[in-house]
Amino acid sequence: MKAYLKKWCKSSSDVVFRSIVDWAYYRQRLSSAIQKIITIPAAMQKVSNPVPRVTHPEWLWKKVREKDDKYRQKSLTDMFQKKPAALPDGIEDLEDMCKTSEKHRPTLSAPSHKKGDLIDEIPLQEGECIGQEDIPPIEKSLNEDPENEARSKTPDKEVDYEAWVEYKKLKRKETREQRKRQREVIDPTGDDAVVALPRNVSRKDGKGKRQAGVGAMFRSQQAALTRSHWQLLQLVPTQSPGFFRAWILVAGEMYKLQIQVVCDEAQFKDARKFLSAHLADPDVEGVYETKISPLQQAILRLGCVCTVDAKASKRNANATWSVDELHMKTTAESAYLKVALNSFFIYQSCMNTRGLYTLYTPAAEKILVVVVNPRNNKEVSSVQLEKQFRDAASNSGLSNLEVSTWTVKVEYLSSHQDAGRLLNRSLVEFRDQHPGPTVALTQCPNTEDLMAIIPLLNEFPCVQIPCNVRDSQYQALGWQPIAGRVAMHRCVASSVWLQERISLARYAHVPLGNVDSDWLLFTADTFYSRALRENQQVPPILTSQAFDFLVILSGCDVLWSSDDGVPDLGGAITDDSTSLEDEVQQPAVSFPGAYRNVTIEFKIYHLAVNALLKSSQISEFEGGTVDGDGSAAFNDGSNTWNEEIFCSPAFRVLKQLVGGWLADAISTGNNYSDALLQHVYRWICSPQSKLHDPALQRVLHKVMQKVFALLLMELRKLGATIVFADFNKIIIATNKSNITMAQGYCEYLLKTVKARELFEWIDLRPKQYWHSLLFMDQHNYGGIKANTATQSFEHQEDQNGTLPEEIVSYWNIAEYLPKVTQDYFVVIVSEYIYIPWKHAMDEAARRRAGPVSSTPSITVAAAADMEAGEILFLKEKVQSHFTEKLLKTVRDVQRHMNTKKYEDDEELQSAREFPKLAGSHLEMTDAALEFIKHVCAVFMLDQRVQHEVLVLRKNLLKLARVREFSQEATFRDPCLSFILPNVICSYCNDCRDMDLCRDAALIERDWRCVMPLCGQPYNREWVENALLQIVRKRERLYHLQDLLCVKCRQVKASHLAEQCTCAGNFRCRESPKDFLQRMRVFHNIAVYHGFDLLQECVSWILQTAAIPED
Repeated sequence: MKAYLKKWCKSSSDVVFRSIVDWAYYRQRLSSAIQKIITIPAAMQKVSNPVPRVTHPEWLWKKVREKDDKYRQKSLTDMFQKKPAALPDGIEDLEDMCKTSEKHRPTLSAPSHKKGDLIDEIPLQEGECIGQEDIPPIEKSLNEDPENEARSKTPDKEVDYEAWVEYKKLKRKETREQRKRQREVIDPTGDDAVVALPRNVSRKDGKGKRQAGVGAMFRSQQAALTRSHWQLLQLVPTQSPGFFRAWILVAGEMYKLQIQVVCDEAQFKDARKFLSAHLADPDVEGVYETKISPLQQAILRLGCVCTVDAKASKRNANATWSVDELHMKTTAESAYLKVALNSFFIYQSCMNTRGLYTLYTPAAEKILVVVVNPRNNKEVSSVQLEKQFRDAASNSGLSNLEVSTWTVKVEYLSSHQDAGRLLNRSLVEFRDQHPGPTVALTQCPNTEDLMAIIPLLNEFPCVQIPCNVRDSQYQALGWQPIAGRVAMHRCVASSVWLQERISLARYAHVPLGNVDSDWLLFTADTFYSRALRENQQVPPILTSQAFDFLVILSGCDVLWSSDDGVPDLGGAITDDSTSLEDEVQQPAVSFPGAYRNVTIEFKIYHLAVNALLKSSQISEFEGGTVDGDGSAAFNDGSNTWNEEIFCSPAFRVLKQLVGGWLADAISTGNNYSDALLQHVYRWICSPQSKLHDPALQRVLHKVMQKVFALLLMELRKLGATIVFADFNKIIIATNKSNITMAQGYCEYLLKTVKARELFEWIDLRPKQYWHSLLFMDQHNYGGIKANTATQSFEHQEDQNGTLPEEIVSYWNIAEYLPKVTQDYFVVIVSEYIYIPWKHAMDEAARRRAGPVSSTPSITVAAAADMEAGEILFLKEKVQSHFTEKLLKTVRDVQRHMNTKKYEDDEELQSAREFPKLAGSHLEMTDAALEFIKHVCAVFMLDQRVQHEVLVLRKNLLKLARVREFSQEATFRDPCLSFILPNVICSYCNDCRDMDLCRDAALIERDWRCVMPLCGQPYNREWVENALLQIVRKRERLYHLQDLLCVKCRQVKASHLAEQCTCAGNFRCRESPKDFLQRMRVFHNIAVYHGFDLLQECVSWILQTAAIPED
């Protein structure tokens, strides 16, 4: 055949028959024929497609979905049946020929029954007859009973009393049998779904009224609403205080009800006099729980699954339900959202008049993309977006078969209002085509604005997905393709996000739509609130009389919840010194130096969890326990009352709660429990937590300090040298020169620490290995990093026994030097790190290449000789190589800084100036002098060559014409530091401690999250408000501080005494100089980062103190 095709086409190449004819046309014709004959009839008979290569058209898919939709509303015509055809006029029934004419036939009726009967009277009109096919099974059994006719007439009570009694007994028996048969009609599966009764069967209610098909359907819904458990989807406050709009799921149907959460007015009036009398009592300290919102109360009381009280079983569904009529049920007793819900996702990104909206409907397999652009230029197409959607789906793990039939439609409009109207119409169409329980997912910068332009969103429970601010940061040109690609990725991620959020709501026992964006704090607050109420904890400030009164009113379930981070203790302040106590500072242990052997950095996990669970053992060392069983521990005498005693009940509940999370994470591997354990300390310390208590935070912090100190002591016992340590990480120096040996030592260290019962739950994980480390502090260090990311240590060594090296220089002090000297500093310091290490590696390779010793292990004497050789080599390098290089560099810096050649070039001139950063506090003018001071300060970290470095420093200072022991030759850290703890990313919930003066990204004014694939900008307003609170708190602390005796260090007790009893003078605990220094740090931060309100506040404080701002 191919030969004839080549001959006919006169072509020497291979000719394909499909390229000659219109193959697509014939394929379409064949597909149409197959659809008409095979696939369409099969689909209408609910048979799967017998020809998969011929896909169903869209209208056929719609018909199939309508037939298979279990939530589809029944047609009203299905409740009726066709009237039996009447006999033709003039033709009489053979049996009625000798009887009375039909025209005079009386109306017949079925036997009448009284209250509770299943069958109503069925009047028969003229021309009607009861056929056997029209009689329901229950009615048929009654009519077939030969005794029914005899019992149809009621005996007269006055004539034959015994017959009347016997008749009533038979009627009661018959009624009971009918009720039994009636109950059997109900579906016995336990789902409370009422099965439709047979045709022509009706019921009577209590009043004997007729209840036919439509009424029975509504009564079935009412019965299911009151007998089934409610799955709460969302609670939304209304404009009326105390009333909430609730979306619930009952027996596969979604309802929108109104729930009321108010105080009982009658109970309040009855106890008004009693309440007024007790509030005037001096023993009553205050009123509690005034800051708990009704929404929070409803969530705590109802959870995500609840049942209706038996007293409200006959309540109308449209009536307002009281929260007291609903009772929480556990998710173990009743499943929550196990049945798949319909959902749609609306995505919005906008910037001024430009924007992009996306309506993603998985049930309809459609995506509607609306581009808002007044200029109406079209840069994206549906084909392009379909490809991007399929790529995103494949990357997320979805198969191509699941997205092969999806369609993407693109519309271009000129305003946001037009886009909202189009999306609203599309939602109406989606709701009509896909009835049933539906949840709306929204991801937008402002949900209220989105609901204003799409009113139909108010008819669905809305679940908000955190929005990434970067999505709305459009470029000037070519923004549409980028925004479209991001929208497709967000659509694919929304389905996975919804399933995860449903699992979280099920775990936290919270309605799906009420889970907060920071779900970690929200879930922890919810669990802790319920645990406190279950254990009936009361704030410790209550006296005995107030306690008795509170038991009467609230049953001892008082919470100190508040939104401002200050615990609600009934409006009373326990003690000024404790309420105004300065913020808790994390302990940090630092030992600067040059560590030429292998150094290991560990990441610490679950220190707070271990401190909570081991608090009893820790406090036993002090002779008490913070759990309340004895005298409280950790009493440092700084407080007039011991807060550990008052926090012990809440601390005990917190310990039990965290223990439950730990058991859940270990036994079931629950990811949410594990995440809560990782953020326990952040939750307790965060002012955003509704149950934040500074006293509880200080108690936990003290226990953590004890565990932390014992952990460092244990590491020292095992031979490790501490370089740096805080609550987050530990850096230790080993005496191992080989990475493989250091790895073995690390495994031994971790195994030994884990075996100690006191550190059972602490998790130490090696994060980084260093061949050599020059350490000043956590923001000023440099070293040779060991690359352990891709392969093991054994396979990294080359033939010479060396390892791939990577020099890391992280020196914050270099940022305060002029730009022209920063490179000199980094190069010289890197050589100071690398040259000794390279020499040590060469010596080790030379020893391995020499004759094999019978004792391959290094003796103590040999190790001492090696160290002496390294010290001697480094001293020679400092005296020769580094001295010569630094003298030359200083001369070049002096020549470059003193020249006037580049005065007209602004860029080069700025490179010669000292930068003004957030941490600047020194006046620096001589670039060469500051360069000498910085380099020598780093060289002095190695104590083994201290004498040679001092000689080098003396020679360099002579070159700068500065005396060796003068004040201007002394090195001071040019950067002050301030760490803002627990800064949360609003998109990925990453938590970090942010150093506003030393953070490298913040120095470049980059306020984005550092987590990969996030990049969400931090909320600068939140950061500024947090700094304002700290400034005001420190100002109050300064003015309300104690006076200390200079001699005995005792706090001044008498207000009028001018001197202490030991004849010593008094001074402030915090000197004015230190306070003003702190305020200048905040002022520099405000100026550098553009915090205008903070700058104004700090400027006023500095002016009030009569001290210059700068």
